[in-house]
Amino acid sequence: MIHVEIVKPNRGALRAFIQLPFDIYKKDPNWAPPRRRELSRALMGIDNDFFSRGIQRMFLAYDDETPVARVLAGIDLRESSRMGGQSGYISLFDAYENYEYAQAVLDPAMRFLREHGAKQVYGPIAPRYDLLNRGVLVEGFGGPPVLENAYNTPALPQMLEKYGFVKWRDYLAYDIPTDGIPVDRILPMTDRIRQRFGFRIEHIDFSRGSLIRAAQDISAVICEATPDVPGMYMPSPEDLLELFKRVRPWLRNQAAVMAYAGQRPIGCVIGFLDATPAVLGTSGRATPWNFLLRLIRTPRIKSARCPIQYVVPEYQNMAVNTVLMAEAVAGAKKLGITNVEGSLVDETHIVSVNNTRSAGGKLYRRYRVYRMDI
Repeated sequence: MIHVEIVKPNRGALRAFIQLPFDIYKKDPNWAPPRRRELSRALMGIDNDFFSRGIQRMFLAYDDETPVARVLAGIDLRESSRMGGQSGYISLFDAYENYEYAQAVLDPAMRFLREHGAKQVYGPIAPRYDLLNRGVLVEGFGGPPVLENAYNTPALPQMLEKYGFVKWRDYLAYDIPTDGIPVDRILPMTDRIRQRFGFRIEHIDFSRGSLIRAAQDISAVICEATPDVPGMYMPSPEDLLELFKRVRPWLRNQAAVMAYAGQRPIGCVIGFLDATPAVLGTSGRATPWNFLLRLIRTPRIKSARCPIQYVVPEYQNMAVNTVLMAEAVAGAKKLGITNVEGSLVDETHIVSVNNTRSAGGKLYRRYRVYRMDI
């Protein structure tokens, strides 16, 4: 018999909630496990501003004594206040390929959101302010995800659509071979371009003493460059600080660059090493064996992900992005990177789509955020 329990946000109660996808995908070689301790802390609201400024509840469905589906439902009060209306979200939705299991957790999640005044719900999104994970995979199931992108079977979006969710927005992932970007042709021209349009390029310093300034500058660029639309959150410097702390093992300043006009930040391109090859087949636990595997595998990583590529509107036609991309790719090549995934690119942000295509990006994956009126 199927029954649903509300999961309390404490370490013991969260174990079964976090374990579920490990069981669902245990035979899937493409699934990259999350770090359990990190996810547990986020779901307990530790160093997670997203939770402290919102209301959330977690639901776990059982078939007899076996966990079979889960979802987190919440209201982001920061976003609701900014947009002047109450919107809900879902996160961490997972289920075995049985629609009854999915419905079992989605029904109480929607009731919870309606009871707290939500008129519509978006998702799935990450359970924190995050630039690395949005939506569910709907196209491109042929391999493992790159650095914390979503991974699921085709059944998951099908169950959401059967329940009544409709597409709100797609986020695109492009495969970009570094050899396809004519860095050697672009770099000799960069001095002339910078002088003509009055900007300079700096590699981002991710050291502890410089991290706050980097987060402030990157947040300023993203907020100015991103269209202000419902359901689209803008990362604060604090959000970015938490992101950089979380992915610190994968930060490399060689592949991270900022553009400045005087003291004003006007653009950024940031690449991260792809963590997936270092965690495939591991348990997600902080064990000595998993740590050793990461140490052994990380130097062999040949792929990276570029989730941050923004230029403020008034500089978007001044070759700023071209110079930023060339500098970042040149640094990535020095690290031995042969392929970069450009993601997540908002399908409605035409400038970003065109910039990624002009860099030789080939669309190979699509992630979808759904919406439903409740």
